[in-house]
Amino acid sequence: MKTTLENKEFDELEYLKYQMKYLGFGENEKLYKDLEIGINSHEKQFHINALSDKTLLENTVNITLEFRKSDQGKVFINSYHGELINEKGSRISHHFPVHKEDSYTVKEAINLLEGRSVKIELLNPKSGENEPVFTKLNFVEPKTEKDNYQFQNFYKNYGIYTRQIVERAHLVFDKPEHKENAIKSLEKGNIVNVKFELKDRVVEGKAVLNPQYKNINLYDQDMNRINTNKPLLGLDVDNKHQKSNIKEHNISRSI
Repeated sequence: MKTTLENKEFDELEYLKYQMKYLGFGENEKLYKDLEIGINSHEKQFHINALSDKTLLENTVNITLEFRKSDQGKVFINSYHGELINEKGSRISHHFPVHKEDSYTVKEAINLLEGRSVKIELLNPKSGENEPVFTKLNFVEPKTEKDNYQFQNFYKNYGIYTRQIVERAHLVFDKPEHKENAIKSLEKGNIVNVKFELKDRVVEGKAVLNPQYKNINLYDQDMNRINTNKPLLGLDVDNKHQKSNIKEHNISRSI
């Protein structure tokens, strides 16, 4: 018969496992073992190192989950640190806070680190209300004192309508639900397998949503840019960042 304390500790462990799964780490026994070791340690803070295979093939990412303990002994996932290493050896890192709701999944964080935009719910400081926002990391401005990139946020009044953008791009869908799934996946910053019209025929390729310029970047299967409606300043996610054999990304939200 377990004591109340033992049940409490068990519930806390299971809840932390659930959080880790929701964030995109899956059911990883090694991570669970490291978590138990950290919980049973006397340290007020501890961390767990993890890897992810959800990057472009030429990139790698290291994830550090950061935990803290309250004075009452409760354990919380405080944040996680993502460091992306690209094909040139450059390191791009950012701290992502973890909340009870609306935290970035690891896949969404990787999409941000690879330069794509992600749609989330965020407080609009002007209206004082939560609303859908497209956000991306600003790699041009200096980092903050906490060694984080600043975000570029495109709120509702910026006028980004993904469905209209998809329709203008002449994408072809076999079923209506495929279109809905593609829209959701594009809004999460994923590289999506698509079919589109090109020179009076339908071809297969890849698509990336570019909310800042309200268009879709289309690529062939090798991530060579196809459509020529590039933004005036060229500040898009171009093939110099995403070219090569890329991993297939599921068009549903991954956990």
